[in-house]
Amino acid sequence: MVLASIVVLFHVVTSVILAWLYFRRYTMTRPPIGVFNLGDVAVMLVMVILVPLLYLMLPIWMVIVLLTLAGLSILYFTWEPVLKSSWFIWLVTLVLAGADLFTALAPDINPVWFLAINNIVMLISVVGVTNLWAQSGMKARHAAILGAALAVYDLIATSLLPLMNDLFARLDGLPFAPTIAWPINAAGPWLGIGLGDLVLTAVFPLVMRKAFGRMAGIFAMAFGLGAIGLLILSVLFGFVEIFPVMVVLGPLMVCQYAYWIQRRPERTTWQYLQAEPTK
Repeated sequence: MVLASIVVLFHVVTSVILAWLYFRRYTMTRPPIGVFNLGDVAVMLVMVILVPLLYLMLPIWMVIVLLTLAGLSILYFTWEPVLKSSWFIWLVTLVLAGADLFTALAPDINPVWFLAINNIVMLISVVGVTNLWAQSGMKARHAAILGAALAVYDLIATSLLPLMNDLFARLDGLPFAPTIAWPINAAGPWLGIGLGDLVLTAVFPLVMRKAFGRMAGIFAMAFGLGAIGLLILSVLFGFVEIFPVMVVLGPLMVCQYAYWIQRRPERTTWQYLQAEPTK
């Protein structure tokens, strides 16, 4: 349990820090859909509700296809501004995707190898998704609203209904499974955190930095990582087994936004770039 806690927390911290470092160094190719707005928040919430139901209803082979296509897209667009060369981007993307697929689907492969590869793929995916959102114009207000809504949804889907438990059981061991996880023991269950929880943890410092300055972003990072660390400790000491992470993260996001917006207006992206020009 201690090793699993350390591994999961390491990946969480690494993904949040890498997202922060990527944000000021690389610009992702954004889809031509305009600037992020409240309508996009509503679409995200609908997708959060519908996609788990879809994964539970579809045959496994179709779930694998959808997860693989999504994973390939995210990996490619995340590496694109970093590697620049098209063939090199595809090489790295296909190597990572191939390793994930092989370790998940090949017989007689130690599940630890799959988890190690999949965790790396999910870590990179967090960096890509969070930067796409933040660079597409997501505001701190949008993130706070999304966090509050997801807190309610997570409470219902995880604590009051078996939806999340059933979903993780269905996706367990599939390529591009949307979790950061590690086995507690050789034969037993694993400790993990969902990709959605991790994306919200990593994107909030970015939009807070853009909205209110570097210090607001650093505080958001510290609060988010601290909350997840405490939740992992609560599992480690046996206080809980499965916990709706957004029930903690959502209110934290709302409180931080409320604190900063009372002290200064939220900056636009242009104002942010003027205050913190890219070096």
